[in-house]
Amino acid sequence: MITSIMQRTIRKSLIVSQAPKCQSSLLKFFSTSKNKEEGLRLVEEVPTEGEWAGCSRRFMAPLQISARGGDILTDPLFNKGLSFKYGERDRLRFRGLLPAPIFNMQLQLEHFLETLRAEESNIRKYLLLEDLHDRNETLYHRVLMDNIEEMAPLIYTPTVGQACKEFAARFRRPRGMYFCEADRGHMAATVHNW
Repeated sequence: MITSIMQRTIRKSLIVSQAPKCQSSLLKFFSTSKNKEEGLRLVEEVPTEGEWAGCSRRFMAPLQISARGGDILTDPLFNKGLSFKYGERDRLRFRGLLPAPIFNMQLQLEHFLETLRAEESNIRKYLLLEDLHDRNETLYHRVLMDNIEEMAPLIYTPTVGQACKEFAARFRRPRGMYFCEADRGHMAATVHNW
């Protein structure tokens, strides 16, 4: 019996071998069946042209989380800011905890970039980015990916060097583990706390 991992591997290798020969607008995913006489059978078709080019039409199930209400809004991994639609706000129990307007990711991105570009100081821009990272990781990464040339000096040399020097004065929320000289001999306890 072929496992799902083996099937995915077979599919990927067949896609690569079939791709140059493909003349139609669909790239076909194949897998082997248990019966050797059947040979290869079609599993899924993936368009090679148009809006869905290179995309599978199979979608992942929505993310199921147990958090509700303010817990979601304070977790930067799940918080989407004002992108939550009214149905989501009801289902996740935070209707009334956000302002009424709904802004998609692009509108939030434009608003944040406008605010960021209005700042003069690079360290202040860095702090705005870190505040965004602490609130909404999805938007933070979108800002970086779409504007990497502009953001690289803010999240890397030289700005981050100054931010490291002033870290203790600008600490906002824990992110990761912190070690210092006073932790010598207490490494196991420190790691256990994580």
